[in-house]
Amino acid sequence: MVEFEYAKALFDLAIEENKTELFLDYLNGITDVISSEKDFYKLIASPLVSMEEKLNVIHNVFHSFDETFIEFLCVLVKVDRFTNFEQITNEYSKLLSDFKSILKIEVISSEILTKQRLDEVTKSLEVRYPNKKLIIENTVNPKILYGLQIICNGESLDMSVKNMLNKMKESL
Repeated sequence: MVEFEYAKALFDLAIEENKTELFLDYLNGITDVISSEKDFYKLIASPLVSMEEKLNVIHNVFHSFDETFIEFLCVLVKVDRFTNFEQITNEYSKLLSDFKSILKIEVISSEILTKQRLDEVTKSLEVRYPNKKLIIENTVNPKILYGLQIICNGESLDMSVKNMLNKMKESL
């Protein structure tokens, strides 16, 4: 995926300059700008706007950012990859999490888990993922009825009653 290649290049630069968190903050900030300021995105993506104008906008809008990061933005504009900005941000975030041995896990339950139950789930997951710092987010979805769904690295472990009922229904 091309987004990964750009994210990796930026991440390598960020490590060299010891600015991994700063660059993630920049990426997230620009992602927010893109989603809230549609005119900015249209201007950068427009084939009717000259390259020189686009680069001037990048330099003027983000003049307070680190120079290496601004040059990265200019490269994205020059190679017409600014439209992939959100995906590049997601890939960069994953790289940083891996670098820091952080694993984000979503635990979906029919209601908010008690502290005791969340601690039990956390201990089980720590056994499954040793040497990782776990960030566990409890999401509520009443449609699963009872039990848990655990989503980590794109994989899903579904221990919900709804899933069990669906499996029984399929086997009948």
